[in-house]
Amino acid sequence: MKKLILAVMVLGLLALAISPAPAGADSTRTIAHKFKAITANEVVSAQGAVLFKISGVATGSPGVYGIYNSSTLGGTTEAVCAVEGGEATSGDPVPNVDFGPEGLVLNAGLTVVVSNCTVVIEWL
Repeated sequence: MKKLILAVMVLGLLALAISPAPAGADSTRTIAHKFKAITANEVVSAQGAVLFKISGVATGSPGVYGIYNSSTLGGTTEAVCAVEGGEATSGDPVPNVDFGPEGLVLNAGLTVVVSNCTVVIEWL
């Protein structure tokens, strides 16, 4: 009987030794990006951000927007304008902008100024 118990224990240890590692969390996990629809001037992030994509639609004529590397609405000047765009016809989409997997780094902050449009941003 002792030999049987010993044999089962040895087989159990061998089975554990050759079994694959448990499927835990992947070390290359990605951080989920944030999405935000903006219809009025807004400071999205006052601590810097990375902008990945911009899309939207003109709600009036003309529909224009600006993305600024600024932490305040008062700091939105031409010198810190990172992206601007728009569409002349109400109801038409504004051109989509994709900054790729690295994104556009805005160190000072992410502020969006809109006029007659809704802008959707993907950011982190």
